[in-house]
Amino acid sequence: MKIRKEIALRSGETLLLRSLGPKDAEETIRVCRRAAGETNFMMRYEDEWTVTPEKEREILAQMENAPKSLMIGAFVGGHLVGVGSFQLAHPGDRARHRAGLGISILRSHWGKGIGTAMMRVMIDAAKTTALEQLELDVVSTNDAAIALYERVGFVEYGRHPRMMKYRDGTYADTILMMLDLRRES
Repeated sequence: MKIRKEIALRSGETLLLRSLGPKDAEETIRVCRRAAGETNFMMRYEDEWTVTPEKEREILAQMENAPKSLMIGAFVGGHLVGVGSFQLAHPGDRARHRAGLGISILRSHWGKGIGTAMMRVMIDAAKTTALEQLELDVVSTNDAAIALYERVGFVEYGRHPRMMKYRDGTYADTILMMLDLRRES
């Protein structure tokens, strides 16, 4: 699936949202690794982003050609500042109506409307497929992300206690959220 959209941000900057392809592999790894080091809200630590550029190119090529998957980059001033994606939750026939969704944005670009724009573009793209439901999980203390997801229509349907265990021995719960695309059409 291919996406390309320009959006004016509140700051006056132009946000380019476009599908990521194999040529974006190194930059995608760099941004995901950096974002993971800037927050405890992601599933991996910065040093756990060990995917090779070759493997990332393969992943991006597969997603580019999959009818129910999308990986987009958020570019400001020509620089990649965020990554978002959705892909099938499970390849079996019984789950082909569902996709998992996630975004990450560099901390220096939080609060600019980039997350909202990314979510809306991905939701619109998902509506063009046979997907019926988008799902995500979010750390229960990530108030800004929860507010964003609710604003674009996601609702809580459960919780996963102690989903993450940090290296200091503390835990974080996650909230399970979904968006029924059948209602959004």
